Amino acid sequence: MSGDLEEQLRRALQPVDPGDEFTARVLARVAQEPAPQRIAGVRAAPYMRRRLWLPLGLAASLAAALILQREWHEQRDLQGLQARQQLIEALRVTSQKLDLAYRIVNTPPPAGGEPDSGA
Repeated sequence: MSGDLEEQLRRALQPVDPGDEFTARVLARVAQEPAPQRIAGVRAAPYMRRRLWLPLGLAASLAAALILQREWHEQRDLQGLQARQQLIEALRVTSQKLDLAYRIVNTPPPAGGEPDSGA
């Protein structure tokens, strides 16, 4: 059965000569259409001009994404540097306060001073 189907397909799909009339009609129609416009020195039919928008749009989107990503990384790095500076300042202040507390705790009371009530 499959051999019969294959044979039918072969017969149905054989090339057929369209004839001289078809060729004459195609050539007449081609002669009637205006000359295609040029884009960057290359002939392009109207459908080709429309097709150029897709790659150009994709390229523009990719360029915008790369630029935005770079700016985002630079902004993140700047925020990281600012956070580092704030941390260093906080550690310096903490060190000064701890040093002051250490001196107060480890310094003996002055002689003859008032006794501390302990309250």
